[in-house]
Amino acid sequence: MSQEFFLRISILKTLAYFDLTDYPLTKEELFSWLWQPPVISYADFLQFLSLRGAVSDEAISSQGDRHASLAITEKSNYYFLPGREKIVAERQRKFLISEEKLKIAKKAAKKIMSIPFLRAIFVCNSVGARQADEDSDIDFFIVTDIKRVWIVRFFTNLILRLLGLRTYGKKNKNKICLSFFVDTNHLDLAPLRATEQDIHFACWVQQMLPVYDPQNYYAQFLRANSWIKKFIPYMKTETVSASSYALPNSKIGLVWKKIWEKMWHGAYGDAIEKQAKEIQWLKMKPAIKEKSRHNDNGVVISDAVLKFHENDTRIKYKEDWEKLCVRICKN
Repeated sequence: MSQEFFLRISILKTLAYFDLTDYPLTKEELFSWLWQPPVISYADFLQFLSLRGAVSDEAISSQGDRHASLAITEKSNYYFLPGREKIVAERQRKFLISEEKLKIAKKAAKKIMSIPFLRAIFVCNSVGARQADEDSDIDFFIVTDIKRVWIVRFFTNLILRLLGLRTYGKKNKNKICLSFFVDTNHLDLAPLRATEQDIHFACWVQQMLPVYDPQNYYAQFLRANSWIKKFIPYMKTETVSASSYALPNSKIGLVWKKIWEKMWHGAYGDAIEKQAKEIQWLKMKPAIKEKSRHNDNGVVISDAVLKFHENDTRIKYKEDWEKLCVRICKN
């Protein structure tokens, strides 16, 4: 089969995935996110898109032949599947909502960035991907020092709860969700995939946004997750830690952090870590403990990784994506 055939399938599969979240793509984004494409330059991609690319729904209807094009639509410089024009306005609406939530995320990050052994804070999920809705919470992905995830989780949870910034019960809107902690030795998330071709997880990893990262762990994170290149080879991986969202250390906070890290270094720190783990384990919901025993990578509880995704949607995303791909790629 020709290169054009495989490129066409890659384009449709990519748009199908983002269609599930009502997210149209610019041509630059479409190229960057291409799922398992053939080897092709950006110039050749643009040429293919211009020759076999977007046509209007009206043209498709009048022609009655979808083979003449990719059967995708372009509007306001965004590309998407036919009949989905409304998602252009939806993306713009969610972008503005996400920007407001990022301001809240930055304020919350300021409150916890001086916690000992906390190395970086990334915003992930819907806010990091700029796909948040009004009622969305704000998910933090937190990087800690080695063998200190339980200490960091204890204090981040405590401080955000005391300040009323933590999700609790049904109170989620604009609250911080602490659902993912990893230490600096476990930045590679490949072992946590739900399936080999976990498209939702691969995109999720690539859509994080650092809000506190003075030692540039985001760049290390991207390198550690280079397995994504197997599926999304044209995604740019330059760091965005220097963005307007990244917070610098405060002088007082840095001194505070160093003092406690020195005091809790070595065996004494290990003992504090053990106590923090025991306290949190006792308070943890039985349902979460049970899910951690299923080995499905939805809930992971260890001394290096804490992942609390009780309602893991990755398998459902993959199934819905595959069904949509079958429907749109068969023509």
